[in-house]
Amino acid sequence: MEKKLLFNNRTGLILLLLLLGNCLTTAAQVRLEDAAFLNKLNGTWRMSTRRSVIIETWQQKDDSTWLGQTWRVVKEKDSTLQQSIILARRGNAIYFMPTYEGRVGNPIQLTLRVLKPVGFVAEDLNNDFPKKVIYRFKDARHLDARVEGAQQGTIQEYIFNFEKQ
Repeated sequence: MEKKLLFNNRTGLILLLLLLGNCLTTAAQVRLEDAAFLNKLNGTWRMSTRRSVIIETWQQKDDSTWLGQTWRVVKEKDSTLQQSIILARRGNAIYFMPTYEGRVGNPIQLTLRVLKPVGFVAEDLNNDFPKKVIYRFKDARHLDARVEGAQQGTIQEYIFNFEKQ
């Protein structure tokens, strides 16, 4: 009794190419004309913790660059800059580039993979930390930010629930 193949080699190859093409389209969800969605970041965002307040400020420098800073304020007296961030359109991509205070080494450059009205995802899977950064607008006054990666062999995730000031 001869077995009938559901797909022959040619059909299987065509299906594989269609599937790969669809995956590439899905991965490239950032359109440069959607960069205006980043304007929602502009302003001061605040999150209170038990010991301190985290403040993130954003301003649009020009039509292709946004500048951010993250501060940690302890007892409303002592403030420490945690990181500076540049979000910039360069060529055919948009990059999220954080600079952490006290960190030496190569600059970090994560590529925005998704940019929608509700937020964005930036990642560089070859980088240890951060590997992925997700910003999501819950509404006009609430922003969730998540930073994922590994430091010294330990997987870490930081979640920030900001409220606009």
